[in-house]
Amino acid sequence: MVYSAWGRGVLSVFLVFCLLIFLVPCASGLGFTEAIRQSEVYSAQIQAAHASIIADQASIVAAGSLPDPKVYTGVSNIPVSNAPGSSAFSTGQESMSMGVVGISQELPNTAKRQAERRQAIALADQQQAQLQLTRLNLFSETAQAWVNRYYAEKRLTILQTQEKENSLLVALVDKAVATGRRTASDALDARLDSEEVQNQLEQASGEWKSSIERLCRWIGPMGREPLSGRIPAWSMQAQELELHLEHHPDLLLANANIQWAKAHVQAAEADKKPDWGVDLAYEHRGPAYADMISLSVTLSLPVFQQSRQGPRLRAAEENLSSAQDQLLDMRREHLAALKADIEQFNALSSQIDRIMQKSEPLAQQKIELLLGEYQHGSATIEQLLLGRKQLRQLQLLCISLETQRDLLMARLRYQYSQEDSRS
Repeated sequence: MVYSAWGRGVLSVFLVFCLLIFLVPCASGLGFTEAIRQSEVYSAQIQAAHASIIADQASIVAAGSLPDPKVYTGVSNIPVSNAPGSSAFSTGQESMSMGVVGISQELPNTAKRQAERRQAIALADQQQAQLQLTRLNLFSETAQAWVNRYYAEKRLTILQTQEKENSLLVALVDKAVATGRRTASDALDARLDSEEVQNQLEQASGEWKSSIERLCRWIGPMGREPLSGRIPAWSMQAQELELHLEHHPDLLLANANIQWAKAHVQAAEADKKPDWGVDLAYEHRGPAYADMISLSVTLSLPVFQQSRQGPRLRAAEENLSSAQDQLLDMRREHLAALKADIEQFNALSSQIDRIMQKSEPLAQQKIELLLGEYQHGSATIEQLLLGRKQLRQLQLLCISLETQRDLLMARLRYQYSQEDSRS
């Protein structure tokens, strides 16, 4: 019975533990992808751009439709003086006097209505391209903020490790001084090196706190959560990126501007064609006379094209030519910038590999040798501290180069990628 009760108790604890595992979420930290997704949710710019797109798409429905008809009423041909058979201001004695109720409808030419619709579509496309540019700039800024914080924490960790090692080294030197094997200047040198590390640590701590605030700028309070993972390792092949050059958000917006300019040219050409109008009226006369109906058609006469439609068309054509030239120049500029970025990325990667695979192991090996020689009295404290300083500088240099490389990689990712930019 005792065993059975004990078993039931263990089983109950086990079931509660399993339930907690399923109910309590794991604190995995703020990953790179999650930060990018949160930036889109948090951004007021994105929400405003979405509202603008909805408004422009709604305007497409009305674009190119006929103007509203007009209803009018009034009186006409009222005598203002007495005459045989009629009196002044009489509305029923004169055959020409009548009350009028009518409706009129303007009929712009079909080309003008089509051009108006193309303008509305081009404006919506512009807003869509601007949204894409805003999104990718937002993702790029968020990615860079996340990367900066990641490496700020890594830099801080290295200096904290150095600080702990310096405390051990100072204790070791103090012990050697106390036993008479080392001079008091050795203890001072060790403490001076420790103070230098402490100064660097305080600076790194300030940079780390600043990096948190910069990340919060783009994703809100979530930017204060602990980080997890690291930046994804995307492909950085030059040929692949060049193939995606046309997907650069600046070029997408420039192409949308060209379509907008073309729509204006079409609208200016449509202005050279005449518009129509229809007017239908019912005319009520006096009791002795029959009522009448009038129907009239109007046609605009664009006879002053040299001073009106012509200059407008030339201006629209020049704007189109300017937009096309801007796109050509922008394409050349971005291609040159992309090639320069690829060269910089390759150079940074080579430096990082050299430091991690050759320089750091050699510096670490040198410190181990110097530490053994120092303990046996064949090396000075200056040599040991210099070796440790060289390793520290290499580690910090490597972090600086990794930061530059990953910032560059993130920027290129959000400029030339065809995939879902939130991943």
